[in-house]
Amino acid sequence: MNHFYLVISLFLFFTFCSEKQENEIPLSSTILFEEPIPEHPRLLFSKADEEKIKEQSKSDPLLGKLVQLLKEEADKALELPMIAPPNDLSKSREHVYRVITLGTAYRIFEDVAYAEGVEKILMNLCQYPDWNPAHYLDVAETTTAVAIGYDWLYDYLSDEAKEQVEKAIREKALTLAIPIYEATGNEGSWAKRETNWNVVCNTGMTLGALAIAEKDPALAEKIISYSARFVPNCLKHYAPDGVCYEGPGYWNYTNVYLSLLLKSLNDNIGHDFEISSLSGVDKTVSYYVQSMSPIMREFNFANSGRGGSSASPLFFYFGDKFNQPEVINHYRNVLTDIVEGERNHSKWHFFLSVAWYQPAAGTKEATFPPLQVFKNDMNPILAFNGDRSVDGSIFLTAKGGDPDEAHQQLDVGSFIIDAEGVRWADDLGSDSYSLPGFWEYRPDGRRWTYFRNTNFSHNTLAIDNQLQHSGGKGTLAQYRTEGEEPFGVIDMTTVYKDQAASALRGFKFLDNHTMLIQDEITPLTDNQSITWSLITSAEIDVEGTTAILKSGGKQFFIKAVSPAGARLQVEEAKTFSEIENSLTGYQMLKITVSSKEIKEVPLNVLAGSDKARVDQHARKEYAKLSSWK
Repeated sequence: MNHFYLVISLFLFFTFCSEKQENEIPLSSTILFEEPIPEHPRLLFSKADEEKIKEQSKSDPLLGKLVQLLKEEADKALELPMIAPPNDLSKSREHVYRVITLGTAYRIFEDVAYAEGVEKILMNLCQYPDWNPAHYLDVAETTTAVAIGYDWLYDYLSDEAKEQVEKAIREKALTLAIPIYEATGNEGSWAKRETNWNVVCNTGMTLGALAIAEKDPALAEKIISYSARFVPNCLKHYAPDGVCYEGPGYWNYTNVYLSLLLKSLNDNIGHDFEISSLSGVDKTVSYYVQSMSPIMREFNFANSGRGGSSASPLFFYFGDKFNQPEVINHYRNVLTDIVEGERNHSKWHFFLSVAWYQPAAGTKEATFPPLQVFKNDMNPILAFNGDRSVDGSIFLTAKGGDPDEAHQQLDVGSFIIDAEGVRWADDLGSDSYSLPGFWEYRPDGRRWTYFRNTNFSHNTLAIDNQLQHSGGKGTLAQYRTEGEEPFGVIDMTTVYKDQAASALRGFKFLDNHTMLIQDEITPLTDNQSITWSLITSAEIDVEGTTAILKSGGKQFFIKAVSPAGARLQVEEAKTFSEIENSLTGYQMLKITVSSKEIKEVPLNVLAGSDKARVDQHARKEYAKLSSWK
């Protein structure tokens, strides 16, 4: 019996030692924050993960197809010519894409042709006179590319090549950052501001510091410490529910770099300075997934694109980091569409989806209750969902707003509507960043002379054909998510400064197919005009107080219920000048009432996919917003 226990004990001991050795990360002699850091490759994709992915790709159909797509795109990248200086943001991003794509291909397929491709890019970038520090995003993204390439090819590069890269990272990035970090009174600098620049630039510097840490550990510690100190300046605005006030385009940009930052810190020094514990950080990707429309489109407010959903690998990182299987499964669905040719893959960091790949996380999918409220100090979001298993169910997302903050527009109270696979109420997104005065946010700034930036292009109100006041703010006044007919109310009063004594907009979910939008305005005089507008790419027919929107053989209905004198008209949506991006194929539905009428009754508008239901709800009386409970 004793012999038996001895054999079992020895077996367990050697098994434990074997597993421990297998799972141990080889450590270097370099010490950061009093602990040794891993050997190369140490950034974003460890050797152990590399071996795991290689093996998993043999039996996982989705990963197998993703790896095949990687090879196809890496082969294309090998044929591309080198990019000549001077540096700019588009060149920086192209380098990030090429390095990650070719570098991942090298590590998966072990073909030196891909390593040679990365090395050529690194040597080319080392010869640039600079990486454009006047626009530090360019430096940050270039440093990201060079750091990843250097780290992943560390055992391939010659000592001479490594020295060139180390020198470039140090002189073209890290040593330039220190004076900015150490200066005082420069809160608007790239390092300390409260926008996406902060996270992107500090992440780039951190990656550069970790890549060459053995060459100057003191410099690496200093860079990382400053980055961790200043990143919360931006991320504090995620509180409490994860909304990125800069809009979904910058949500994607900020969070893909945040994922690089968090992973690189945790993998190398064992913690992330509690950045991942900041309020809203753990919720930000869940917020994005749960606020996505049934047709996989974003509410593309602020300076955003046309509303297609993100295909960034950040979903794998955040879903795994915060144990959110619905996030992982959402991204697996996106990747399935990509590998099946249903949509194009994004560039930039896309093939980190191979390095960070996550298998199916059970059967849990995102849930969509009738109303979800995502609080935020600048852009609170209301997301209404009909039952997505029911044909014709409505999806409406609305927002507050803070127009004079970064990338914002005069869109307080605006919303989008999707139903039956069509976006009926739209958002035009951003115009060209190079327009004169585009970044002037003050009330008389030239930013508001461009159609897309104004309330005239959004699904909101105009009083006496005037702009919203950019110094105002749309706040969440009240809401109820439980029970029958959930609702939310946005207080828009301050954005109608000198136009109205008060302005409230309520949204109420009446049934799976119908929403009520109720505006209560306290005008300054009886001689004012209030215009309710909606922008759409659908055709519009007007029959009395009902507008019939038509697209692809489907219909949607907008009905002005009160006041009785509401007048409907349709206009072609046009920009204010020829220097703006062109605009074709959009119509504006306008509902106009007088201030005298709206003093007596609210401006009530029904939006729905089923005309019979809209007409039925039109016969009801609706309580004032103060009575919504």
